Formats: sequence, structure tokens, C-alpha cells
Amino acid sequence: MRRNLLIALFTFAAICVGQVTFAQGGSDVTTPVTVNINLTDAISITLGADPTVDFNYLTAVDYTQEQTVEKPSHFTVVSNRGYNLAVSATQDFTPTGPDLGIVTVSVDDASATANGGTPLNVTLSQTEQPLLTDASPSAEAVYQINYQITDPTPLLGLDAATYTTTVIYSATQL
Repeated sequence: MRRNLLIALFTFAAICVGQVTFAQGGSDVTTPVTVNINLTDAISITLGADPTVDFNYLTAVDYTQEQTVEKPSHFTVVSNRGYNLAVSATQDFTPTGPDLGIVTVSVDDASATANGGTPLNVTLSQTEQPLLTDASPSAEAVYQINYQITDPTPLLGLDAATYTTTVIYSATQL
């Protein structure tokens, strides 16, 4: 019985060594794998935490000076390609008040420098106008937008009220 056990153990060991030797003794095997990167043009604008722009004329002195409202981190653009920014108003101020052209909109120079592109000063109107041209592709281009009323005299004689319009920003890939 001991002899049969030794023969069985020897046979089992030979089979195991043979399998290991066979697995290691084979030639290299390769198989090709295709790796794809599928790109789609993508662009988005995300408004910052406080998008509302308020010009406040509270004292007589306010009606004699220009006002600028700076909106740091006003919006962020993500684009995998270069792009242009444009701006327009959806309607005149309501209730009927000052002409839209009283407000000038511009991209802060530091924002334009950081994100590429050429900034333009735009007089607000219902016609879409270029605000920034040839901006660079970016995963997070943050823009400070400046709103300015340089001459408040068109506000003289208007009733005390809040005059409102909605501004639309458009980003278009090049």
C-alpha cells in the first residue's frame, strides 16, 4: 500500500511539473486591442452665484457720476474648441424707461488675458453683438463682466421704479 501511495504521489507530482513546464515553455501570445477616444464638440456657459446686476441711484450725487458694476466670476465657459462670446438684451427696459444703450457691457481685461481672445465694449441692444472674439479652448474660463452707465442724465425725469431687462450671453465655437 505504501508503494501504491508513492507511485500515486510521484505521478501527481510529475503531472504538476509537466503542466508548469508546458505553460512556461510556450511562445509569446499577443492580441491587438483598439482604444478609441470619441470626441464631440461641447460648449457651455454657467452663471455665477450672483448674476443679477443692480445699478442703484439713491442720492442726488449718484445722478452726476458714472457707475460701474463689476461682476467677478459672472459666468464660466467650457469649450473644447475656440469660441466667440456675444451679448444681447431680450427687450427694452420695462416699465418703459431708459434706452438700452445707456448700459455698456465689457469683459474685464484680466479675464480676456487669462482666457485668450479680444474683448470689445458693447452698448446693450436687442441685436446680438460680439463681446469677445477668438477665445481659447478651456475647461474653465471664468469671466468678470463689467456693466457701466457713463452718462446718467437719461435717467433724469423718470419715475422712481426698478427698470428691468434680461441679458443673454451666447457662446459659439469657431
